[in-house]
Amino acid sequence: MQIRLINITKRYRVTQEKTLVSLKRVNLDINEGDYLSLVGPSGSGKTTLLHTALGLLRPTEGDVFWNKLSLSHASDAEISAMRRRYFGIVFQEAQFVDDLTVADNIVLPLLINGIAVNSKRVYFKTLCEKLRIDHLVHLYPYQLSGGERKKVSIARALIHSPEILVADEPTANLDEKSAQEIYHIFQNLNQLGLTIVVATHDVRFREYCREAYSILDGEITGFSQFR
Repeated sequence: MQIRLINITKRYRVTQEKTLVSLKRVNLDINEGDYLSLVGPSGSGKTTLLHTALGLLRPTEGDVFWNKLSLSHASDAEISAMRRRYFGIVFQEAQFVDDLTVADNIVLPLLINGIAVNSKRVYFKTLCEKLRIDHLVHLYPYQLSGGERKKVSIARALIHSPEILVADEPTANLDEKSAQEIYHIFQNLNQLGLTIVVATHDVRFREYCREAYSILDGEITGFSQFR
């Protein structure tokens, strides 16, 4: 899937007199096989941009296209159904069901998408082994460390074989070792053909991604291309 953001502006009304502009005329193309990072400090607009690309937010001006589908002309139900099918999302704060095991949390997207869990058992086992969380599957979310929670979030985002992995601050609050593991996991996934988009304040992602966009005050202020 290709994602195209055209002249995206997002405004929020703070008071009757005051309006906050979170994004200002942003243009961005995300193509199949890309690995790009949106890098900027807190409040720069990168998460708003990510959520707009995901169809979680509708822009005040401009439009988002998923292939030829204009999101401004699509219903919320249509956008939601396509997002569940084509995207895997790693949110900044892992949103687990606390009374389900790690294994049950990982396979939850399969149930939501109407995919038989049995059809993914081999993939589930391989995925957990590759992410080195196979020893955690019988635990509960509260028993996990920060790095373990992040890797379980990645497994859950990948279990339904999405075309695009989107991650918001995937290394936030992680120690150096855990962060390095996330960098290499994403790099390996991209080398296998998965499209990856990351919003982060962690400039170290520049060493691993293919393209990096600097975001400041709601605008793209810089671009770097690697490899």
